[in-house]
Amino acid sequence: ARRIVRLRSSGGDDEECKITKCPNPNCARCSRYAELNRSAQRRLPYVAKGDALQRIRHAITVGPDVIDDEQAEAQSFEHLHVSQVSGQRPNVLLVRGLLARPFVTKLHQDACSILDNAGRNVMLNEYVQAMHSPSARTLENDVSRGTWQVLHLMNQGEWVTSNVALCSKTMDALRSLGKGRVMEGCIFGNVFVSVLHPGTVIDRHCGPSNVRHRLHFPLQVPNAKEGVEVPQLYVAKEKTTWKEGECFVFDDSIVHSVTFGEEGMSAQQQESSENAGTCKDCRVVLIVDLWHPDLTREERHAITDLYPSVGN
Repeated sequence: ARRIVRLRSSGGDDEECKITKCPNPNCARCSRYAELNRSAQRRLPYVAKGDALQRIRHAITVGPDVIDDEQAEAQSFEHLHVSQVSGQRPNVLLVRGLLARPFVTKLHQDACSILDNAGRNVMLNEYVQAMHSPSARTLENDVSRGTWQVLHLMNQGEWVTSNVALCSKTMDALRSLGKGRVMEGCIFGNVFVSVLHPGTVIDRHCGPSNVRHRLHFPLQVPNAKEGVEVPQLYVAKEKTTWKEGECFVFDDSIVHSVTFGEEGMSAQQQESSENAGTCKDCRVVLIVDLWHPDLTREERHAITDLYPSVGN
């Protein structure tokens, strides 16, 4: 069983829930979110009609900043439930009434089983081969320290065809999850291979919305060794680590961060890390964004319509 540790706060109850905003003032992703929020507010009366979409209308009308009962009452929305955990601070869309827990693997056991049956080694080998292809399109995310590289299969709801073509077996496993699970067509949906190099720190941050749950399927996790500790994931006041082949799911609208070993790497580690496809000391994880299971089909369709993929 995966070991999840609850942390004791040494600097006040909210110390683990402080977040760092995106460090890139020219971030295209953040600009796109702001643009879509304005569009969603304009289109809301035409898309989210009827009682079945009440909480979607409320979420877009009020915005993501109202996160406690006192504020909700001040806005005359006391009949709607709000966040159930501290540190849930998505910056784009917060739908009240959805179950909020740091780790929600039990809600997605079937998806985890499908990926596990597809085979960790199969996906890892496919990724390594893809990284040696000239058609592979990779990105490097901003971090306070170290290197965080990603190979998107889906980026903000849109399939990256050049990368998809390099990962056919992984795509077969994703299709096996069935329709209505992966967030295709919605800007909040991503599928990618995430590669962290030793010495990397990802500061506390929150995902854009609580309508998604983020699945992690660890393909490669280095063992602890001299000078490099195992990577750790912190979600609010709980922490865990990755174990090869052991899938887990967490709510990334709750503040979270990652640390991977000490600052700096040896010359040998640095040389190994120059190519993410061959880095034996890197943490390699397949990440899949899934719809929150508390959302109805009608709500999912409305959210996709109001927050479409980058290609729409």
